[in-house]
Amino acid sequence: MRLHPRQVEAFRGIMLTGSITLAAQMMNVTQPAVSRLIRDFEIAVDLRLFDRDGRRLVARAEAIRLYREVERFYLGLDHIGAIADDIRGSRGMRLRIAAMPALAASCLPEILSGLMGAQPDVSVVFDVESTDHICDMITNHHYDLGFVFGSPRHAGLPAQPLATTHAVVAMRRDHPLAALPGITPRDLVAYRLLLPGRKTPVRQSFDTILAQAGLSPATLMETSMANCCSFAARGDGVAISDPVTVDARGELVTRLFTPEIEISYVAIRPPQAPGFLLADEIIDKAKAWLGARLPGASSR
Repeated sequence: MRLHPRQVEAFRGIMLTGSITLAAQMMNVTQPAVSRLIRDFEIAVDLRLFDRDGRRLVARAEAIRLYREVERFYLGLDHIGAIADDIRGSRGMRLRIAAMPALAASCLPEILSGLMGAQPDVSVVFDVESTDHICDMITNHHYDLGFVFGSPRHAGLPAQPLATTHAVVAMRRDHPLAALPGITPRDLVAYRLLLPGRKTPVRQSFDTILAQAGLSPATLMETSMANCCSFAARGDGVAISDPVTVDARGELVTRLFTPEIEISYVAIRPPQAPGFLLADEIIDKAKAWLGARLPGASSR
């Protein structure tokens, strides 16, 4: 397979703009030139990437999957350019941070606000992503620091545990299960379950528990933990979640789930990357914040 950079650039331009005309304007070339580059690109990768609808190109699933990889490449180039700008302008360091929604919506804004006030020469990039995506991007050195769900034993990256707690069942105060002191699998299966994605550690543990008990939910909805709690607050079911995500929804009550499902909050860094004292400070503050708000939680 022999690819030309201009083919990749044309592909990215169409994915960003949805238009051959706009992609041609971005590249400062003619529309026929973009069409030819896309045709050659499809031949080079041996994939049909677009459906033709008159003069429009409609991205197929293959194009969307390939675009994710192309965008990672361009993110890397953007990062190199930003670092060069910082060096040329003699500005302070640039810290790229990503966090899953539970911590991105709770402790990290407070921590980063204090950081930027104390060190105005530090540039910060702060993204909210899923645990899987953060681990992938940290592995490829696109972020300097990531905050994820998981276990430091299995993250596969330099990791520091922040806190370990247990999953809870979240529901509205008027839900029938709110009258129980604790929740078991058999209590849950008669109601709509709001569950995190199947690749998350919490979901995998929960599915194993149900399978071992020979139970299956009557109905379920699969989404992010934050969305699980939002739908639970609307009365659309009961959510399996971590305590920090639930804490952002004051209208919900929680009950412990038995058997326990362990949840770990972990800070991860790129492999073989130099450490930053500033990153250490952020990690320490996140650990202290979680320790103060999760009674009984441990950091191990």
